[in-house]
Amino acid sequence: MPVVKEEIPLEYLSEEVLLSEFIAPEIAKQLITEYASIYNVMMHTSEKQLASVTGLGKAKIKRLAYMKAVIQRIEQERKKQIQSIARPKDVVVYCADMQDLQQEEFRVLFLNTKNRILGQKRIFLGTVNSSLVSAREVFHAAVQNMATNIILLHNHPSGDPTPSREDQESTKQLVLAGKILNIQVIDHVIIGRNGYCSLKEKGYIDEF
Repeated sequence: MPVVKEEIPLEYLSEEVLLSEFIAPEIAKQLITEYASIYNVMMHTSEKQLASVTGLGKAKIKRLAYMKAVIQRIEQERKKQIQSIARPKDVVVYCADMQDLQQEEFRVLFLNTKNRILGQKRIFLGTVNSSLVSAREVFHAAVQNMATNIILLHNHPSGDPTPSREDQESTKQLVLAGKILNIQVIDHVIIGRNGYCSLKEKGYIDEF
């Protein structure tokens, strides 16, 4: 009687094995070794980078591009499910695309009195510091969106969400400006590739 090999549940398969279902195993191994994870392979590599991999032809690169599109569609749908903010994690899920940005970006989420999302706006691209974060632009946009509360957020392309001195200083200035205008800055969330930091949870917001 033939021995039936028990199939390993998908959740226990290594990332290398999973990726090798779509491309050659040796190339999957090479990519995981170089980029550390499937997520990084899918979200942090360009078609040009993939095209430089020996043995990875146009058809397989196109397949990976379709996989990336599927991941992005899933994230977009997940974002639609969040209509209000109850905790910093909601902000991270709502703005999950910021994890993959190669350049630092500063945004503001506009909320009503019940913390329902009214919209968001990108304020600028570049290093966040007190001289570049314009309170005028932040709160002008907040007034236009009829927001009573706002959440500041930006990403750290380095992957480390630890707030810098400039992050703390810019937060302080915007919190104080919000108090004058009666628009509450309820948090400043910094998003990294592998985590986030809520200045509210860290106690910075309450100090100002």
